[in-house]
Amino acid sequence: MSDFARLEDKLAKLRQRERIAGEGRRLRGATPEALLAAIVTEIDETILPRRLTFAVEDGPTLHLAVASRKLQALLSPSPVLNGLDTSSLADAPLSDPDDAAVALLRDTLLAAFAGGQTVAIRSARPAGAGFASDVGIPANILGRVWDVETAEPVLPSADEVLTRFLSEIADDAMGWLRIEGEDVTGQGGDAALVEALGEQAAMFLDGYFGKFEALYPEPSDSCATLIGPMADTGAAALFVEIGEVSAFIAAKAGRAPEILSVWQRLTGA
Repeated sequence: MSDFARLEDKLAKLRQRERIAGEGRRLRGATPEALLAAIVTEIDETILPRRLTFAVEDGPTLHLAVASRKLQALLSPSPVLNGLDTSSLADAPLSDPDDAAVALLRDTLLAAFAGGQTVAIRSARPAGAGFASDVGIPANILGRVWDVETAEPVLPSADEVLTRFLSEIADDAMGWLRIEGEDVTGQGGDAALVEALGEQAAMFLDGYFGKFEALYPEPSDSCATLIGPMADTGAAALFVEIGEVSAFIAAKAGRAPEILSVWQRLTGA
């Protein structure tokens, strides 16, 4: 891969900026069991260490430590729920799926979702050193012990959505960079154009992160920003983002509507 050190340095700095309005999303699910399944999906899509906050409308708020697609712990402050003492769970690392604490956490989440209200999600970098890399229960194992596989069809992960998107627009993309967290992890298209994309992406993302709240004032599971000429000729710049993965793409301007329709279809936007 070409050297995209400047872009990665820019990403590291920009990712430290807190998104206020645009970062919030809603957990999908019509029942407590479906919401529990959606949490397992969220864990499975989280690569970098994150503090995931789930706030139930007119209800409790729960904080989970997640990294490398593993649930590491319920973080303090622990919620106060009728009939459940969750004080022993707060900040206690989880590694054994058969531990009683894992079952108690399942009961805690179901109790929190019992009212069926809207659940908002926020993701933030963890404060402090966090947990060791060997701490945590992988999402697939967690789904099995929590018996959520059949609660609701599991949606494609963010990684799968982006991979399919890049595959489907291959004929219209002149060059692209794939970004995961703060790293450039893939590239495709014309080599010279791809090399130039690193510099262009760094400048674009500086403004994108700074104006994110204005661009996307409403919560969204995925985002797409297109900049291009009004005419059908020339190149358009497209930045798409879902979960922890994103891509910066140079595409044929005349195909921009079709490219965006592919993104909308794959993300359900």
